[in-house]
Order: sequence, then structure tokens, then C-alpha cells
Amino acid sequence: MRIRVETPLNPTEDLSKVIKALKTVLETEYSVQEEEDTRKVVGEAEGIDRLQQFYNRLREQYIVEAARGLLKKRAREREVIFFLNKQAAYVGKISFCAPEKESPMGAIKVTITSDKIEEVIDWLCPKTVKGKPQEVEPPIDA
Repeated sequence: MRIRVETPLNPTEDLSKVIKALKTVLETEYSVQEEEDTRKVVGEAEGIDRLQQFYNRLREQYIVEAARGLLKKRAREREVIFFLNKQAAYVGKISFCAPEKESPMGAIKVTITSDKIEEVIDWLCPKTVKGKPQEVEPPIDA
């Protein structure tokens, strides 16, 4: 399983603050990549255990059910791509958004790729009963 997190780096933004926002989602090393006239900050990691921080934040904010609906809707054969508000992430919050409209500084794009993408989503955002997640074991070799 592979996780990729990326966001635009605007000229007015402080790199350390952008990385702080990204680390709300994925604790990994980040680098700046330049493409033509744009710059973005990118981080990648492997293994379902690297999603533990994101998993915990979904539960702390009581948004497991909403996250499940969004991730299930956006899942494709081997991957799910979703966007998070960069400003919310900077203060340690998970807030799903549309790619551009709801995040004026540019959204954080998260791509999770796995041969077992449905099982990854079921672990990350299990079904809930009366708002309580019905936890499942993480998939092996996701």
C-alpha cells in the first residue's frame, strides 16, 4: 500500500507551515518539487500503519461516518483520491473539501493506492452504529 500527500506551495506560504499541515495527515519526509512555473510539497510512505495518525484524527473529530461515505464514493479499482483543507490541517483538523473551491491556498491531495482499497477504507472508516465505529482489523499486505 502506498500513500502520497501533496499540495501547492504558493509564493506567500512558509514551507515549514505547509509541512506542518501535511504532517496532520501523514508523518513522513516532504520535499519541494518544481514543475514549470509551479511548486508543490510532496510526501510518500508505504504501509497501512502510516495511516494510523489519520485514523486517530477521524475518531477524535467524530467524522468516521462522513469520511466513509466520501471515501467509498471516491474509490476506484486500486485507489482513492480525496482532498483536505490546508488551513484546517495546519491547526490539526481534518476537513474534506473540493480540490480548489473550498481551499483558497490550494487543497491537500491524498492518494491511497492498494490492491485491497475497499478493505483499507473499511479499516480506516468502518461502518458505525449510533455514531460508534464498528472497528475491524487492518488488512494484511494492503
